[in-house]
Amino acid sequence: MEHPKKTATSRLHSFARHWKAAAEFEKVLKLDPKFEGVHFLLASAYKSLGDSGAAIAALDAGLRNKPKDLEMLRALAYLQMGTRDEMSALPTLQRILELAPADPGASMDLALLYQKSGKLDEALLRYQDVLLLDTGNFAAHYNLALIYWKLKKFASATEELELCARQAPENMDVLEQLGDFYAFQNQHAKAVEAYNKALAKAPARASLYSKSGFSLASLNRDDEAIAALEKAVQMDNTKAESLYLLGDLYADVKKYDECIAAYKRALELNPRLKEVHYNLGTVYAERQQLEDAAAELKAAVRLDPEYASAWSNLAIVSEKLGLDDAAIEAYRKVIALGKGQASNYFRLGILYAKRNMGDQAVTNLARAIELDPETYRQILREEIKKVHSALDSIRYTEPFARLLTGPPPAPPPHP
Repeated sequence: MEHPKKTATSRLHSFARHWKAAAEFEKVLKLDPKFEGVHFLLASAYKSLGDSGAAIAALDAGLRNKPKDLEMLRALAYLQMGTRDEMSALPTLQRILELAPADPGASMDLALLYQKSGKLDEALLRYQDVLLLDTGNFAAHYNLALIYWKLKKFASATEELELCARQAPENMDVLEQLGDFYAFQNQHAKAVEAYNKALAKAPARASLYSKSGFSLASLNRDDEAIAALEKAVQMDNTKAESLYLLGDLYADVKKYDECIAAYKRALELNPRLKEVHYNLGTVYAERQQLEDAAAELKAAVRLDPEYASAWSNLAIVSEKLGLDDAAIEAYRKVIALGKGQASNYFRLGILYAKRNMGDQAVTNLARAIELDPETYRQILREEIKKVHSALDSIRYTEPFARLLTGPPPAPPPHP
């Protein structure tokens, strides 16, 4: 191992040598500003000293004397691209390509600058120029894939990335991104294949198990999806989205305890996931844990006051809990959101009847019959056979009788 003191001394000697060289080249320029090659040598000395500004100035001065000097132009472009103002290299690269159209390095650098500045059409053309000169240029194919994707040309983007995957079959990042491209286009079987290839290279990457689980779930391969997501959560239990989907899958296979645990962990990580509150509330309701269900459904509608499905389930749960006021409010909210179904109108009508609010009861029952005459007329006929019924306040009124005996109401007009 080299001694630190010797290394520092060596660097000092090197610095002194480059500084001395720069001083000598400056003297030459004062004597003869057009001395052949001295500007390039001076720029090299300044670059070695870490003074990019002075190196660029030396090359600019040299190019005023020899504007077609490709060696200086290429050196200048290289230095400019290493500064904070890398876009200053654009005119330099354009000049190089005017003089040497078949320069793949300049075409590649120009394409990169166009891509960074958001000039995607120009970048695309330049990358295509690069590939005419070098058909196997991995970076050009990869960046073309990114540009096509940004331009929403998904098939072309995927084709380019597939080529990259063939060129670099060991590149797990490309394989993962290819899986992402497939998944976005609902080509989930191909996505799973790509993720599995990536997992063979990077078995410790939790995101791959998670993404594979999403695609497997989309293919209705629930057991495999659960296994993949369980592995993802085992490796990294900080991803709420994975836990959310895992909870959904547990519910599908009726593993309700595991489902509830997954949903609750997801909400610990991100309590603003309204869909998880909704799903957890629905599972609680199915298990007759009504107070827990109401709490989760209320959380869902607090996060999104226009969440009609959550309002509808909250109405049902509130009614089962005997909270008629809360149920009426929730049913009315569903209807106000324009999402009312026949069942919502029917239950609201029943609740109004229990409250002796006859006009409101008949109005909502009529709307339910309007939407589904056969079902709700039959339910009403069965209900009034009971000695005591929720309909007692309206069962003997003429408006209610017309609901049972009159012609089917006209269907609602189509918007």
